[in-house]
Amino acid sequence: MDPQKVNVFLEKLGLYGIYAHGTHVAGIAIDGNPAAKNLNARISFDYHSIPFVKDEQAVMNCAEMYKDVITYFKSQNVKVVNMSWTVGIEDEFMEPMRMNGVGANDSVRMEIAKKLFDIERKAYIEAVTSAPDILFVCAAGNDNDDVDFTGNFPASLNLPNIITVGAVDSEGKKTSFTTEGKSVDLYANGFEVESYVPGGDRIKFSGTSMASPQVVNLAAKLWALNPKLTVEQVKIL
Repeated sequence: MDPQKVNVFLEKLGLYGIYAHGTHVAGIAIDGNPAAKNLNARISFDYHSIPFVKDEQAVMNCAEMYKDVITYFKSQNVKVVNMSWTVGIEDEFMEPMRMNGVGANDSVRMEIAKKLFDIERKAYIEAVTSAPDILFVCAAGNDNDDVDFTGNFPASLNLPNIITVGAVDSEGKKTSFTTEGKSVDLYANGFEVESYVPGGDRIKFSGTSMASPQVVNLAAKLWALNPKLTVEQVKIL
């Protein structure tokens, strides 16, 4: 490959990965449940080699996005939402600032990052708590760390309508990559799970992103059997 085309290729591959991730997760969530309907809301993370830096306006846009999407979910009578994504200070704020030369040092960058992170986190919590009748199921993360230490959201949040899911393999053993912590409520299969990618092929992916929709799948089946179940009852079951 022409060296000048390598970066373009890698960025396009990263963009494809976002879509493949989405179809893969959606396929797991709806598998084996003819009563279920998928309502898709896409959140696209930056796929560029040098990522954009989130400023206050970008964070406010995210805050408004959380509100608008969950308002839409409520209007469509959504029962359970899969969230195979995470927002953390390091990945979303610190590293992009370093790569773009923003801030004199990490202390300065951290001050900026924490302010912006807290704004976005607060907006997300407000949006989710406005929908107590919807169950939100989130992936714990794939960093082999403690989510309560990193504080990444939504995985570290302990709200009545959130479940955080880590990954185990087919034998029920924790995977080497799964994030853990007291905020992780349960574990599901996240190792070499087969599902769909764009175009209709089926490929095996691993990650807590694949574990989370396994729980969504079960919750949706419970509601298919008994639509009168509450979020609290489904969490207990």
